[in-house]
Amino acid sequence: MALGAVEALATTAGERSLMYTLGPAQPLLQALVFPDRAVRYSAAIAIGNAGPRQPFGQSGMVVQNLAEALTTSASQSSGQGADGWTQEVADSYALRAAQTLHNLGVSRNPVVDLSPAQPALISVTTGPRQEMQILAGQVLAYINSPNAQRAIVEMALAAGNDMSVRVAAFESLVCSAKLQGNLLPDASIAEVYKLISTNETDPALRGAAAAAFGSLNLPSQKVKDLILDQAKS
Repeated sequence: MALGAVEALATTAGERSLMYTLGPAQPLLQALVFPDRAVRYSAAIAIGNAGPRQPFGQSGMVVQNLAEALTTSASQSSGQGADGWTQEVADSYALRAAQTLHNLGVSRNPVVDLSPAQPALISVTTGPRQEMQILAGQVLAYINSPNAQRAIVEMALAAGNDMSVRVAAFESLVCSAKLQGNLLPDASIAEVYKLISTNETDPALRGAAAAAFGSLNLPSQKVKDLILDQAKS
C-alpha cells in the first residue's frame, strides 16, 4: 500500500468509515508489516487515531509501530537518509506517534494496550525534545505500572529539565495517581516532599509538586514521618 494512500486514510474520521474504506482485504492492517517504515508508522497512526473499539488481531502491531516511531532517528536509517528518512521526517513521525498514543490514553481505548510502548516512552522522558518529554509523561500516566509512574516523577524531579517540562510532569503524576494510585517508592515521595518544603523552589514548580503530593493520598502517619524527617535534615 503506497504511503500516499495510507496518509489519505489517516484523515478518515472514525472506525466505521475507516473499516469501510479497507474492505474485506483490510490493506491498512496489512500495511502495519510493510517493509517501508513510513508506511508502517502512518498506518499505525491512522488506525490509532480512528479510535477502534472492536478487537482486531493486529492491535499489538499498532502499538509496536507507534513505539518504534518514537525513538527511530535518521542515524538508524541505511544510507543516512538515502531512503528519505531524514531527521526532520523522524522527528515528525515521533511527534505524531506520541500524539496518537496520547489520544488512545485519554479515550481509555479498550482495544489498544499502551503498555508495550512503556520502554520507548520512558526513553523519551530523558530525551532532548521538550514537547516529546511532556507527551511521553502524559501517556505514561495511563499505564498501570510502577516503572511508568517512577519515570514521570524522575522527569519532574530532574533539575536539568526545563521548568515547563517539570511542571507538566507533576501534572502527569497527578493524573497517574488518580488513575493508578500511588506506585512510587518512598525515596521518590521524600524527594517530592523536600521540593515543596523549601522556599527556594520556584513557585510554579512548588505548586505543581504540592498538587502531585496531595494526589498520592498518603496515610497521615506517612506524611507526619516525612515532616519529621525533613525537620531533622
